[in-house]
Amino acid sequence: MNGEKLEEATSFRYFGATISNDCSSIAEAGIRNAMTNAAMARLSRLWTSSSISFPPTTLL
Repeated sequence: MNGEKLEEATSFRYFGATISNDCSSIAEAGIRNAMTNAAMARLSRLWTSSSISFPPTTLL
């Protein structure tokens, strides 16, 4: 652009999806797995708290 060379990216985020230059979905799966693990880790304190009770139907 304007005589400058653009940087070539191997992957980028577009509308929440990871697009890679080799068209593989391995990076996307890894990123989604990491996001899931982070969310589960944030919820673990809630699930293991003895001060919060759950109805019996949610314990099944």
